[in-house]
Amino acid sequence: MNRLHASVREHLSSDIRLSDNDVITALLTMTVAQSEAESKRDSASASYLSSLASYLFPSMYAPDSRFITQVVIDMRPRLNGLSTARYTGNTVFSSCLVNSMKSLTSDDSQQLLALIATNVRQLVDYVDPQYIGEFVDTLHKDPTWFMGPPTYTLTKPTLLLSNQSRFPLYHADFGNGIPTWVSPVKTYFPNFSSILPTHPSSNGRIIYICMNERAMAKILLNKFWMSFADMVY
Repeated sequence: MNRLHASVREHLSSDIRLSDNDVITALLTMTVAQSEAESKRDSASASYLSSLASYLFPSMYAPDSRFITQVVIDMRPRLNGLSTARYTGNTVFSSCLVNSMKSLTSDDSQQLLALIATNVRQLVDYVDPQYIGEFVDTLHKDPTWFMGPPTYTLTKPTLLLSNQSRFPLYHADFGNGIPTWVSPVKTYFPNFSSILPTHPSSNGRIIYICMNERAMAKILLNKFWMSFADMVY
């Protein structure tokens, strides 16, 4: 994490402070968007049938103009009373960060990372009780809207990102020591990523990324991403 923060520090003013979540979200946004764009270009030109399909259905194969990062945000610390031990439940919602695909292919990866991370910080800071209230009112009017973000990931270039790295997943000890590996992630769907804590003996974060095979292969070829990833399974 220190290297990741250091890579953006020189592109920020001294009064801007970014969290781990800000810079990881920015890095994932860049990496996933670039891999999706490259994968789609390769698919469109891979065969005669693909070329014919792109001609017959141009809207499906046309280059995407924007990429949306859906950042999952916890309501509890932003509402008085919900952070107490008496309240349980998955009180979260997603707020969207929109970037143009053109901007995400910038040659200066460090400057782009700093810009996106700063925008993530502003996105999260914007969420207050009034914003949450408007979200809840909208949900009450049409409860099916809650499934909008995951459904969107099936058809559009996007990333749904959940950060669970602050959860004390390695604090459980029933007499045999803490676990060597913990993952609360059970269900995967396209373009989903989760940030998890590592074992106390390790540094950094564990990043789950679920994408189609072609796009995942592009991620492994992304030099900027791989410069920060120690292990990839």
